[in-house]
Amino acid sequence: MRIGAFEFSPALLPSLATLVLLPVLVGLGMWQLDRAEWKQGLIDTHKDRTGRARAPLDQLYAKGTEVEYRAVAALGSYDLGHQLLLDNRTYNGQAGYHVLTPLVLADTGSVVLVNRGWIPLGQKRGILPELPGPADELVVNGILKLPPQRIFRLGMEEEAGTGWPRVVQQIEIPRLEELLGRRLLPYLLLLDKDDEYGFIRDWRPVYGISPDKHRAYALQWFTLALVLLLIYIGVNTKRITKPTTENDDEEA
Repeated sequence: MRIGAFEFSPALLPSLATLVLLPVLVGLGMWQLDRAEWKQGLIDTHKDRTGRARAPLDQLYAKGTEVEYRAVAALGSYDLGHQLLLDNRTYNGQAGYHVLTPLVLADTGSVVLVNRGWIPLGQKRGILPELPGPADELVVNGILKLPPQRIFRLGMEEEAGTGWPRVVQQIEIPRLEELLGRRLLPYLLLLDKDDEYGFIRDWRPVYGISPDKHRAYALQWFTLALVLLLIYIGVNTKRITKPTTENDDEEA
């Protein structure tokens, strides 16, 4: 194909390589843009719901509305005799647990697990920490959070032992219901930072890579696609040289 003083004559091997790589690079860029949009949606949802007025947990849950990240108040009493220690939690590089305490709601008798925060592991794993708390009925304020949807297991799911508190490796509601012998609401209640009956609480939304970072990755993939296309065109395009005539030779 001739374009002005240039001729584009693609070879087979570069054409096949470009046909394979170019859609891959563009597809990776589009995937990063989709991830950025999804992450931005999570951030916007978290900001919107946490900014709403605190609502009673029973009433909010009964309406069947989206309640994750909502600030709620729950009236009930802690079951201090059946607490859970979520293993492999770190804080400032130190190993420890998250303390999960069942809260029996006063109005309905339903049970929600309250994450009361992080505590250090201690000198020996076999010696579990003390988990003090109030025995009387009280109002617990916090943020509702869905348990992780993806469960990864390495080795034993739970440490050996039948006493309480019980160490667990994952938050898997059906298994915890069997362990506690109670029906649980499908949410965790992240205890407010100013509650006097909690431990170390540094709740932060976990989104992984930020939307801006995903957009930057998308730009990189699109740039690579453009560079590949320019290289392909450059390699397969040649300038048409004017043939030398006999008259030109004589004049020279």
